[in-house]
Amino acid sequence: MTSHPILPPGHVYLIGAGIVGREILRAHTDAGVSAWIIDQSADAVQQAVDSLQLADNQWQVGQPMPLPGNSVAVHLQHCDDRQPRENTIVIESIVERLEIKQAFFATAQNWFGDDAILCSNTSNLRISEIAEVIHDPRRFAGMHFFMPVDRRPATEVVRGQQTSEATIQACCRHAQRIKKPSLIVADSPGFIVNRLLSPYLNESLLLLCRGVSGEQIERAALAYGMPMSPLELIDYIGTRTMFDAGRAFWQAFPDRLSPSPRLAGVIKRKRLGRTAGQGLYDYRDGKRSSHLADETIELSKRYSRHEQSFDDEEVVELLSIPMWIEAALARRDGITDQQEHFNLAMRGGLGYAPNANWLDFFDTWGSERIIAATQKWSPISASMLAPSNLTAALRNAIPSEAMRHFSDDSANA
Repeated sequence: MTSHPILPPGHVYLIGAGIVGREILRAHTDAGVSAWIIDQSADAVQQAVDSLQLADNQWQVGQPMPLPGNSVAVHLQHCDDRQPRENTIVIESIVERLEIKQAFFATAQNWFGDDAILCSNTSNLRISEIAEVIHDPRRFAGMHFFMPVDRRPATEVVRGQQTSEATIQACCRHAQRIKKPSLIVADSPGFIVNRLLSPYLNESLLLLCRGVSGEQIERAALAYGMPMSPLELIDYIGTRTMFDAGRAFWQAFPDRLSPSPRLAGVIKRKRLGRTAGQGLYDYRDGKRSSHLADETIELSKRYSRHEQSFDDEEVVELLSIPMWIEAALARRDGITDQQEHFNLAMRGGLGYAPNANWLDFFDTWGSERIIAATQKWSPISASMLAPSNLTAALRNAIPSEAMRHFSDDSANA
């Protein structure tokens, strides 16, 4: 099927001017890479452009261009970046729902022509499922950015069932162009980073509902090696996006997570995150309040379940061990066959302590502590339940070796 593009070839097109789309746009402009920004809301496009505060002597901002479906496109052209690209690159960052992404690509793929590389910035949905509506799924891939984008140096490039190697390499070249080295991963809900992140964020919300303070959760997260509180990260991502991503994870792995009811209450109160000025925290001029918002504390009490006291080390266990278990399961599932990818994903995708290897954290603890913690906490947290053969592997090796044995033995079973 041959299509005739309505937009010029050899350009970068960023779809969606919401929270994440704006940050991806900024990543391009910070790298001096020209791009088009497209959204159904002309106001959202204008706000995204205005927020960049581009230098007039370096950037030329085009006039809004109407597109089918009431969409609007604006071109941002850098003075030193006028050579058309080898491929048209399209990166979509709209609502994290399969039917909405499919509806977009089913109609909009014809805007860009047959040679365009089409990418979704989905964090949890299957690339191969989105690609079911694409004329040529060989040129469709995932290109997942992490929040906050300006602080996370990596991207995940996701290979769907029919994604060509040429498409993967084109995505990697583009990621390198905007100074975001890529991690190539297999197509599975959550890929690597969000596969590990979803239980971590959900567990932080469950701890709130058990009476743990925001200050203690933040203290434990920093001691673990994370750059910020998981509650603050939820605000960066956006509470609605977090809710959709968490639902996708739970639907894919229903036995791996006990969803917190807490987030739905926050969304109902229109506390949508950092860019809205209010989420789990309040924000003024982009700066976070020192304590959780009063409304957040009130909602935590409303959704309270089995309040109990935890010391800081116990909170670290409840936040961190579900991520280690999920990494072992992801390796077993073939998301990656290189254990070092988990260290790279944690550093580049989540900002984990830059001078430390994430897997070494658990090796320092030792297997006995992980076994004891899973046995103690699994009755109150599904994410702390380790498969019996993973526990058996822990009894015979340090955690990093146990993860490898668990994956290899499962593959050979």
